[in-house]
Amino acid sequence: MTSSPTRPRVIIAARSYLSQLWERREFAWYMAMGNLKARNASTGLGLFWWVLNPLLLGAVYYIVFGIIVPVGRDLSYLLSGMFVFYFTSTSITGGANSILSNARLLVNVSFPRLILPVVAVIESGIGFLASLVALYVIIGPIQFLFTGEGVWPSLTMVWLLPIIFPIHTLFNLGLAALAGRIAVPFRDVNNLIPYLLRLWLYLSPIIYGPAFIARLEEPWVSIYQLNPLVPILGVYRSALLGYPFVASELLWSAVWAAGVGLVAIVAFVKYEGRMARYL
Repeated sequence: MTSSPTRPRVIIAARSYLSQLWERREFAWYMAMGNLKARNASTGLGLFWWVLNPLLLGAVYYIVFGIIVPVGRDLSYLLSGMFVFYFTSTSITGGANSILSNARLLVNVSFPRLILPVVAVIESGIGFLASLVALYVIIGPIQFLFTGEGVWPSLTMVWLLPIIFPIHTLFNLGLAALAGRIAVPFRDVNNLIPYLLRLWLYLSPIIYGPAFIARLEEPWVSIYQLNPLVPILGVYRSALLGYPFVASELLWSAVWAAGVGLVAIVAFVKYEGRMARYL
């Protein structure tokens, strides 16, 4: 009688950890919703600021780069990119603060620490989905009024958005976990993140339109192609704005999400047992 092969310990540990995360899914959801309500509880507009922030930021960039220095006049192009980038940037900053701001909870309660970056991504994801509603309800009519070409939901969005959103979320979770992992022993990272995000914004196809990007020369072309947000933004614009769908952009988005997301999450989980000593 032959014995069945023993499962690798890594697989068993991974399944156990994922099971613990799943058991605490309601805790993660209610914590995210509580943070959302508490963050803007003292303001008149409350949660609506999650939509207003990227809208106002996009309006500022449109005035500067669409009117004063006209390198990108397409309002829907700029704002769709701004919403996607804001989802990523708030996930990173939330992930970086998630461990340090919950130090007492980590020291006194035993639970999978990855829940805290997950909570940060849930918060950002809710704000991102709300901003997409604003894209159609607010920006669509405004653009139609001034240009005669509005932005409206399409059939492509029905099947493509449910694919790219989870991919993008996994990518953001990896970056949030990585930021949280680094920020625990190196607190100065929180001061550097805003500058790194601003640089990433300028290196992404958000402010500058396709015509400007087509005129790029080396080494900027190579830098542009190495940016993981390039394929992600391309797929989102196919889903949201009706741009031609390019299958390779979806493939590269998944590759980046799997690479950055999974590697960063594994690095976070391996380190989480040592976090308490720095808190």
